Amino acid sequence: MNANDGKVRQVLQRSHELDHEHYAVGVELQPYKLTGVVVGADGAVIARTRRHLTVMESAEVVQRVAEMAGRLMDDRLGCAFPRDRVCVGVQVGGPVDPDTGTVLHLVNGPDDHRHEKPPPYEWVDVPLGAELAFKMGCATSVENDAHAFAAYEQSLGVGSTSATFGVVLVRDGVGAGMVVRGERVFVPMEFGHLQVWQRGRICDCGMRGCIESQVGNRALTAVVKELTGRELDGLEAAIALADSTDPQARQAASAFRKAGTSIARGIATLLTTFGPTHVVIYAAEDLISGGPGRRAANSFLDAMRKFPAHTFHISRDCHIVTKPLDAVRGAHGAALIALQSCFGVRLRPR
Repeated sequence: MNANDGKVRQVLQRSHELDHEHYAVGVELQPYKLTGVVVGADGAVIARTRRHLTVMESAEVVQRVAEMAGRLMDDRLGCAFPRDRVCVGVQVGGPVDPDTGTVLHLVNGPDDHRHEKPPPYEWVDVPLGAELAFKMGCATSVENDAHAFAAYEQSLGVGSTSATFGVVLVRDGVGAGMVVRGERVFVPMEFGHLQVWQRGRICDCGMRGCIESQVGNRALTAVVKELTGRELDGLEAAIALADSTDPQARQAASAFRKAGTSIARGIATLLTTFGPTHVVIYAAEDLISGGPGRRAANSFLDAMRKFPAHTFHISRDCHIVTKPLDAVRGAHGAALIALQSCFGVRLRPR
């Protein structure tokens, strides 16, 4: 067999694979930015991209998601690849109805601590899945971001060693997803709005003492500002103050300690309810990378790891795993959910 014969066989083999495989485009939708991946039926990422958004109006976002997903499909699979063998999965940081592909509520929270506020936006009952399907001519799925990270962990993370585990996602707010006995829990989990402080701060949702009243980029920045009276431009500035030699550093660190206790009480609820053997915490790297001089992270982690003090004493052991936020993992999880919900492709943990 000469070299040309080998090339022909490779082309024919690839053509055969394309004729029989399904693919998914996964998209992570965050405020003013998109991350997209193409995933094969084996669950591996074969292409990725990122794009910034100038506005968050829903019709414009749908158009930009469709353009990015279409470009990924054309570049990786070819313009002629049948759209009925490609699905699109999108995950968003808010409550959704995965059965209908509807975003129930998506809003940018109050950002009084920022010098430059982004334009306000609010989505209510936006049929994101249906609108994308109409524009793209392929099957779609829509899921909450914490559930997408749970799907990623199920196939490519702690799911290889644990059949029952939780994922807690700390971003502007706080979300959670659960896998119980190898099956994702599909019901909405408003983890961030568990009330863990009897006389706590008022949460953005209007209730008092929620986890999100103390935890998340917005809440942590606001609490440090309240404790110190400092003007702070986001979480990085709050962490920097807590880690510094400033006289108010310890006051700032106390906000991170209370944030860790809030998460610990939330983990205790998951442990008492579901009995997970692992809980994976995704958060900004500066918040979960402890060590010398890292007063903010050390305060947060030390308090969070005291979760056994808040749970039923007969509860099973639970291991806490911390991982830095990664938009590609979120998009990857959205693609894995789409493969399962649209094509019935279930990946075994590895």
